[in-house]
Parts: sequence; C-alpha cells; structure tokens
Amino acid sequence: MSSTAAEPAVRAAEEHHAELWAELTEATYALIDAVARGEDAGPARAALLDYLRAEVIAHLRTEQLVLYNLARGAGLQPLVASLELDHRAILRLVETLENAPSDLAAALAARSLLLLFALRMEKEEKVLLPALAEHGIDVADLLAGRPEVVGAR
Repeated sequence: MSSTAAEPAVRAAEEHHAELWAELTEATYALIDAVARGEDAGPARAALLDYLRAEVIAHLRTEQLVLYNLARGAGLQPLVASLELDHRAILRLVETLENAPSDLAAALAARSLLLLFALRMEKEEKVLLPALAEHGIDVADLLAGRPEVVGAR
C-alpha cells in the first residue's frame, strides 16, 4: 500500500491524536492552574491520572501490540526502539505524577508528560505510519476497528 492510499487512515490517527492531545492538555492545565492558584490540586491530579489510565495508556498499549510488531517485521527495529523508549518514559512520568510528593512536583511531571506525548504522536504520524505503508502494509486495514488508535468512528 502506498503512503497516499494510507492517508485517510493516517488522518484518522491524527484526528484521534488531536482529541487525545486536547483532553490531555485540558487535564494537565487544570492541575497546573490549581497549583498556581494554591488550591487543592488533588481532584485535578486524580482526573488527569484517570484520563491517562483510561485513554492514553490504552492508546499506547494498542500501538505497541498492533503497530510495533508489524514495524519490527518490516525491518524498522530502530524506529520501534525509539518509540518504545518514549512509551517507557511516558509510563515513568505517569508513575511520577501518581507518586509525586507535592502538587508542584505532580504538575511538573504532567507538563513533561504532555510535551513527550506530543513528540511521540508526531513520530507515529510523520514517521511510523508512512514507513509501514511504504513497506507494503495496509495501514487503513490495520487501523480499522482500533478505536484506541483512531478513535471511535
């Protein structure tokens, strides 16, 4: 499959990433704003962690299971290794956020996580999915029925 034929699937993944990004940004800044105002940041922190566990981590795990194994088979091991490093760093930041000794430390971890997630999304959209298509993998078929990757359509 050419990268041109994969464009609708890539666009669906991009749109889902935009949704994840918007909600993650909103939850992150709710925490940051609570800390900045000196308010109890516990509820915002809990809401962010709930969102991370329910949406972001599910998204990352599905990508690992579906996309990364195919990418390895297509000879893209260095790219997969890079993406897996990002995933591990995101998971460590989730743990840091959960176990942070202060609300300020939690807010700093959340901001770092937000930036790392943006970089990881960009790698998937601009590097991984086009590379899979260039290696003859039907990206549209691969992503069909995977709401964790392309959202609920």
